[in-house]
Amino acid sequence: MPRGSNVHHFLPAILMLIVGLFTLALAALRRVQSGRSPVVLTYGDDAEGFAGKLFRVIVAALVVHLLAVAAFPQVVDAGFGRIPALDTPSIAAIGLVLMALGGGLTMLSQSAMRRSWKIGIPEKQDAPLVTSGLYAFSRNPIYVGMVTALIGTVLAVPNVVSVALALSAWISISYQIRMEETHLSRAFGEAYSAYCGRVRRWV
Repeated sequence: MPRGSNVHHFLPAILMLIVGLFTLALAALRRVQSGRSPVVLTYGDDAEGFAGKLFRVIVAALVVHLLAVAAFPQVVDAGFGRIPALDTPSIAAIGLVLMALGGGLTMLSQSAMRRSWKIGIPEKQDAPLVTSGLYAFSRNPIYVGMVTALIGTVLAVPNVVSVALALSAWISISYQIRMEETHLSRAFGEAYSAYCGRVRRWV
């Protein structure tokens, strides 16, 4: 994207903040509807607690990075440079489209889970298994959306920090998926096994 076009510096941060604010609003709505918070992240020293802490750190770092790009693009470029092979207007445009599509899929998938949506793994499974709609095509459309947005971030803001954070987030998400699968397998047994047999983990 043209370096003098400030809107291109702000768009990645704006897209990320839209998804973040939507998630917070949806969490507040679900709390009002059910009387309980859908945020069930743990803070212990076990694997689940570590994964939750790591993911929160990665997301916070990504938000700070995109805000820094929006506010101080020249400083970020001077400090971290840009990956030459990815630093073209067309690739940046593709990145923004992927961020928008990934963010949109993430928000739609969160809403589609209705009261089954949680951030984290609940101690007790008190909501049904969602297998329809978007979940008939992927067992993890929320994470598919997030990974798509992360790829878009690397293309829209092509520097080493974006790459490092995207890779870290992908590793964290992959680990989280496997912990969630273990929980759901225990909670739903054969019904979840049958679901896994007909729907892929990603797409």
